Amino acid sequence: MRHPIDLEALGTLFVHRVAPVAALLHIGLSASLIDQRSRPGGPWQRLFPGIFLLTRAGPSREQLVQAALLYAGEGAMLTAFDALYLHGMRSVLPSADAIHVLAPRHSRAWGHATLRLERTDRLPRPALRRGFHVAPLERAAVDAIRRTHSIPDTKAILEEATHYVGVQALRAELALAPRKGTTLARKLLGDSPARQLERAVMERRPTVPESRTPLAIS
Repeated sequence: MRHPIDLEALGTLFVHRVAPVAALLHIGLSASLIDQRSRPGGPWQRLFPGIFLLTRAGPSREQLVQAALLYAGEGAMLTAFDALYLHGMRSVLPSADAIHVLAPRHSRAWGHATLRLERTDRLPRPALRRGFHVAPLERAAVDAIRRTHSIPDTKAILEEATHYVGVQALRAELALAPRKGTTLARKLLGDSPARQLERAVMERRPTVPESRTPLAIS
């Protein structure tokens, strides 16, 4: 018997074709049908517990991000590399690395191979970028730095981030961040004369207010 819902067109009802199981049950699908369609080789894919991709293709990075945020629940937001990319930074691009999501302390979600879920009591107010909730740029930058041990990558993130939020915002965020993984960034953002503002960068942004002047990382 043909199902009254057009299952092939169902994906168009959901953003990025990603649907939580609760929504699928709400429109009349049975748990057994959902399970059947999301088995290996089936037309759907289970990306996270209770989160499905309603197509055989993919998943793309955007679909994984959408699934990660739905799985993490209300109040969750992207941070680190994916968030920086959505903010417009290009010094570090998203890769095959796990998606880093901040979630409220009471979140019942758990990390997976493609998801790094960080429960925290210090959730910032998110920004909306391309339809996704993301952490403020300074928080995302610090969280990205915590995940890289590369000196060139750390410098690149800090240098570009200062174009957007300024040195003081990054220093303030670092002051609240865990010490682990941020030692290099704290040194690079120090106030010593050896780390003054770079003239060449200032010439490219002559109208930037003093508090947001780009930083020279030496």
